[in-house]
Amino acid sequence: MIRAMTLDDLPEVARLGAVFHARAGWDEIEYNEADCIASLTKFMETGSFIGLVADDGHIVGMVGGIISPVYFNYSHISGEELFWYVADRAPQMTGIKLLKAMESEARTHGCRSWQMKSLDRLGGERMVRLYDRMGYRRSESLFIKEL
Repeated sequence: MIRAMTLDDLPEVARLGAVFHARAGWDEIEYNEADCIASLTKFMETGSFIGLVADDGHIVGMVGGIISPVYFNYSHISGEELFWYVADRAPQMTGIKLLKAMESEARTHGCRSWQMKSLDRLGGERMVRLYDRMGYRRSESLFIKEL
C-alpha cells in the first residue's frame, strides 16, 4: 500500500536512507540519521514536501520531493525528487507504484513538471531507460567533488 509519509515513519525512513547512502557510495558527504529526521520534519512542516511510503506491514520503499515555483517562472510549479528507495524485500513493481503515486500527488499540488535523478553508481543507465519509458527527458548531469 502506498500512503503519505508521517512523522512516525521518519526513523525508519532515515534508517533506509543510510542503507541507500552506503550503496550509492556518496563518500563525499557523511550520512547522519538524526539530521535526516530533523530535515524531513522541517520539510513536512513547510507544505512544500511530498513524502510517500510503500507499507507492506513495514516500510519497504519511499519517495520524497520538494515542490515550488520555478525561480524563473513563478506561474510554473515544479517538483524535484530528493530520494527514491525500494528495499530488496519489497514486492515487485513497488518502485514504479511509488513513482506513479508521486507524480499523481505532485499534480494534486499543482505541479506541471517533475524532475527525477539517476545515480551512476546505482544502475544509472538502467534508470535512464526506465525514465525514458515513463516519459521523462534526460536534461542534465550532476557532478560532485569533495572540497
